[in-house]
Amino acid sequence: MSNTIPPREFVIVGKDTGTGFILWDVAPTPTDPTKRAIALEEIGVDIADALGDAALVTATSARAAVDQHLRTLADSYGRSTYDLHPDSQLDSYEADAPTQPAHEDSSEPFGRAHVLSATRDAGYRIEASSVSGTAVFKLDGLPLRYPRETRDRVRAGVLNSGLDWPMANVLVKIAPIGSTDDATCVGTSGLDLAIACSVLAAAGQLPADCLTGASLVGELGLDGGVRIPYGLPSTVSRLGHGGQAVIVPAAAVQDLRHTGARLIGVSCLNEALAVLAGHWHHATDCTHCTSTRPHQPCTKTEPCSPCREKATAAGR
Repeated sequence: MSNTIPPREFVIVGKDTGTGFILWDVAPTPTDPTKRAIALEEIGVDIADALGDAALVTATSARAAVDQHLRTLADSYGRSTYDLHPDSQLDSYEADAPTQPAHEDSSEPFGRAHVLSATRDAGYRIEASSVSGTAVFKLDGLPLRYPRETRDRVRAGVLNSGLDWPMANVLVKIAPIGSTDDATCVGTSGLDLAIACSVLAAAGQLPADCLTGASLVGELGLDGGVRIPYGLPSTVSRLGHGGQAVIVPAAAVQDLRHTGARLIGVSCLNEALAVLAGHWHHATDCTHCTSTRPHQPCTKTEPCSPCREKATAAGR
């Protein structure tokens, strides 16, 4: 029996400088035609933002694919050789492991994270995973016409905040909590902030446990600013029951005090990450921080000291 590895298609992502090729990533394309089309579309958006290029090469390994691409570039410039630039990312290239199609979905995720969010009509659990492989960003659970708009806002908001977008296979699942029989698509942009934070946590740029005990609602601007989505008062009322902390656009805090929720206002994505990383959404003596019990935020049944004092003062 022959152990020869059959050739397969690889996508090579990088930038041709005219004097060398900066390799950003190389990975096998999905064998499923639909997944392949989605992956190449996502890669096209990413490299257009970064002024890069993508090439499809059929070879037996990542190294062979890159070497073949370099020979093609050398021929196009009329040179005998064409080298990789010193700034190239060589992890996939130097591994030089032949890739079997059957193994393409067997990678363990780099990380997972989840957080709560909502629209005017429904609550949602936002779960993100970051998996080794071709760099794509997929959203599962939004109505058909919304994923592209959401991906563009979230990706631009992250990059324009000075943060790194994960060069990995990123999947975000948006699962409704409870019945959604009467739910509409109104205010879907309010999930942006939760999606961005869960992606960054899954990719290791924010500890995943920082998301515990908080809900996030806010539309992301292309500059990373946090904007007010439609139907925010109803959304916050849905999330803020039982003393749950809700991170919202700073410009809306005053108008939301009637909801009774524990509100934390943020003006941009970086500020939201600072709040989460510092656990500012927790009271100083929250149940998690002062005991070995499971992580829970301050609630009406187990309030923190400031809330107890406030309730006592109000009852006098």
